[in-house]
Order: sequence, then C-alpha cells, then structure tokens
Amino acid sequence: MDEINILNNQLSRIRAMNRYYHNQFLVDLRIFFITTCIFYYLGFTNSNVYAVIPIISLFGSVILSFHAHYLIFSRNYSQFIEEKINKISGSQILIAHKLENNYFFPINDRKIVVASIGKNFSWFGFVTLFITFFGLSSYFYSIFRLIIDGFNSNYILFILFITLITLITGIWWFLLGYGEKRLEKVFDEYR
Repeated sequence: MDEINILNNQLSRIRAMNRYYHNQFLVDLRIFFITTCIFYYLGFTNSNVYAVIPIISLFGSVILSFHAHYLIFSRNYSQFIEEKINKISGSQILIAHKLENNYFFPINDRKIVVASIGKNFSWFGFVTLFITFFGLSSYFYSIFRLIIDGFNSNYILFILFITLITLITGIWWFLLGYGEKRLEKVFDEYR
C-alpha cells in the first residue's frame, strides 16, 4: 500500500470521527438546554431547584468542551494529513483544511476554545460564544438566586471550588494552547 493511500485512509477515519463528535455535540447541547429550561420552570414553584442548575451548567460546559477538544484535535490532524498528501502529490488537490480555516476558524489562531476573536471572528465563533454565554448566565443566575435565598453556603462554596478547578484546567488546555502544543511536537517529527 502506498503512502498516499495510507494517509487517505487515516484522513477518512479522522473525518468520520469529526462527524461523530459534531453529532454528539449537538445531541448533548439539546439535552443540556432542555434540561436547564425544565429546571428553570420547576424553579418557579421551588427555589431549591436552582441548586441543580449550576451542576448542569458546569457539567455541560465540560462535556461540550470535550467535544470541542476533539474537534480541535481532528481539525489539526486532518490539516496535517491533507498538507502531507498535497506535498507528496505535488499539487494542492486537498483544500478542506483551507476552507475550514477561512470559514469556521483558523485552527492555529489563539481562540476561546473554538471561537477566534478579532479579524477571524465568524458565525461559528458567535454560536460558540452564544452557547457559552447561555451556560454562564444560567450558572451565575442560579448561584445568585441560591445566595439570595440563603441556601447552604457549603454547597455554594463546593460548586465554586469545582468551577475554579475546571476554569484553571480549561485555561491551561485551551487558552494557553497546551493541548495543541502536544500535537505540534508530534507533527514536527513527521513533517
């Protein structure tokens, strides 16, 4: 089997996984949205329900970021394979990575998870920030309601502690680009 066929098989596999994680992201997003709406509705008659919404928001943000983290991985790997096939073939026959970088977000830009800020901002980035804002506003509104209602302060501190750990880890992995730096080390070996 020649190198281009091997690379093409890997490209097909990673594109199929990308599709799977996109589909799972959308399913999970709908589940978290509907669940949050149900708990807000229940909160009209029982304010203790607001104790569950920060957990849903936090867990949802971690799960959705997991899907985004795989998207970043698959986009990087797809681009690497396409560039390698183009180099071997001596022509620019594969351009999906270029389209994705221009239309969705440039994979190598600094970004908030998958939302480029600045001149490369896109609808994809807007939707990402919109979903993030919805989760954050649900989280903070519920915490605010719990504080006003005099809910157990140990519970609130525990939720804030878990949030801090999650935030620090997310900044380390996404904003500081530690995960993508790991990929670059491997790609550099095989370029």
